[in-house]
Amino acid sequence: MPSYAWVFNLDAELELSRGRPGYVPQQKLVAQLAEHGRSSRRLLGPKDVELGPASVPGGFIGRAWCPTPLALSALRRANLEPEPHPDASALRRVNHREFAHRLGGGLPEQAYVTSADALSAVVGDYARHWLVKRPLGFAGRGQLRIIGPLTEKQWTWVNASLARDGLLVEPLVRPSFEVSLHGFVWRDGRYEAGRVCAQDVSPRGTFRGVRLAEPGELLRAEADALYERADVVARALYAAGYFGPFGIDGYRYEAGFCALGEINARYTLSFSTGFPRATSELVL
Repeated sequence: MPSYAWVFNLDAELELSRGRPGYVPQQKLVAQLAEHGRSSRRLLGPKDVELGPASVPGGFIGRAWCPTPLALSALRRANLEPEPHPDASALRRVNHREFAHRLGGGLPEQAYVTSADALSAVVGDYARHWLVKRPLGFAGRGQLRIIGPLTEKQWTWVNASLARDGLLVEPLVRPSFEVSLHGFVWRDGRYEAGRVCAQDVSPRGTFRGVRLAEPGELLRAEADALYERADVVARALYAAGYFGPFGIDGYRYEAGFCALGEINARYTLSFSTGFPRATSELVL
């Protein structure tokens, strides 16, 4: 069984959103993510190591949380050959919120907008509350709640987002039970789905913990919808040139069940809990 030297680039979406060489990791953020994402180290196999300042002995294969260009460069600087991986354009495409939006299964009235007029047409007279999200984000970053007419400062944020890459807009709901489901897509198109996890997430979308969902916590129709979306997502990922780990998030809310809140085409903090096999067994 192979042994892997890992790069835990938990800021992968920021790199994908800004592009290389335009993205420079901020050390404060990297340190915060390392602390917040300590549970990611559960992905390490019994003989795996995390890439650090010390040299890695021979015999390891390079593996990344998400195989972005910067992560691959870090591995190669350490004289490690990365495992097979999708290219950066595929990574950006499948982690982009518009990709998930076009697959369906999100909230009713969800829309992807690229202009201020389109956003105004969706939110209307502000009688309801809305949530807008930048297309590449994580842990609640890059989101804005619309609970009334936008301020000048908020319009500045919105216009900058629209000019860069658009925004996903959806009704602001209060999830009462959040779940995730993980899977793995191999290079030949085969895929395997894991077990449903119950997520502990802050009201602002920050991950706080995970456990396996108990029998009966999800209604049968909800579980069926979640696994159906995972099947759709796995096939779409492969068709888009992606292979490797993925996760989808869903949640119950006051008016129903959202079976596809987002797609994470990478490893996640819940992957080691929700996927039935050790990552050391997942050879691409």
